[in-house]
Amino acid sequence: MLASAIVSNAEGTSGRGLLVLADGVQAAFAAGAVAELARAGVFWRRGAGAGLGAHVAVLALLGEAVEAERRWLRDAEQGSTLLRSRLAAAQQRLGPGTGVVVAPDPWAMDGWLDPAGLAEHLAPEMAGVPERLARAGARCVVAVDDLGTGEAAWVELAELAPEPAGRMLRAAATFPAGWGPEIVVEGDNVRTLWGGVGVALACAPPWRSGQGAWDVVCGFPAPGMARTALGGSLLELMQRRQEARSAAAVGGWVGRPESASLRLIAPEAKAYRAWAARDNAELGAEYPLPWERNGELTASLVRFGAFVARSFMPVSIGKG
Repeated sequence: MLASAIVSNAEGTSGRGLLVLADGVQAAFAAGAVAELARAGVFWRRGAGAGLGAHVAVLALLGEAVEAERRWLRDAEQGSTLLRSRLAAAQQRLGPGTGVVVAPDPWAMDGWLDPAGLAEHLAPEMAGVPERLARAGARCVVAVDDLGTGEAAWVELAELAPEPAGRMLRAAATFPAGWGPEIVVEGDNVRTLWGGVGVALACAPPWRSGQGAWDVVCGFPAPGMARTALGGSLLELMQRRQEARSAAAVGGWVGRPESASLRLIAPEAKAYRAWAARDNAELGAEYPLPWERNGELTASLVRFGAFVARSFMPVSIGKG
């Protein structure tokens, strides 16, 4: 498994930086990994996130990493309603036996997934995040892309009022072809904001020289790997391409001399075979795309994330 450094006990208890990159259901892996680190006594005072990984990062900085894991497990018990499609949601609202078949209009849809699930998942953090981060002595940036200007940037949540901070978190959580962008009205100015891991990779890394050690938790396989089960769906091909580019960018970060204090925690083929207890377990064929949905899959990703994180644990680690 790729890692630039394994932290010592002293690093683990002095507060590290945390970067979480994950779109859609792949954030379940990140939630399991971050919660397992937190249970071992690792804590963070500065952080960054992209996609739904931004939400995992925020909760971790608030000291609620286990809560992020709990929400993903709850979603799994409910059949992964977070990733329900707009079509499924519309058909459910119509009810059975209506004789009406819902057909999508691809020119009018701003995303494939139903926004109601995302709103429910983020609801507790949509207000008061800046104040809560300040009380925790933490800072967090999220990756947001302004579609009007084409500019991608890290946005510091602690510097915003509660409502704009919540909107930025919602914008960061979205990803192309998943949920539609966030429309933000600021006086006479209307901004269309989008997120996803690709936005973070268009920005400079959130750390600077001398900032200490960082944990980089990815929901996608890194280093990159061959995906052996490609389908013909344009959506799937887009996601595979994004995943490969993201893995390559993260590998470039970890390989730089100035990034020697990073450790990368991500899905990896050898770990997947060990966790699945099958010699023929193939990460490239079995690991899900962001929009794939079912409760069993979601729960397994949480458990796999925790399994991978345990391999990074020091022999003993005290509470911070």
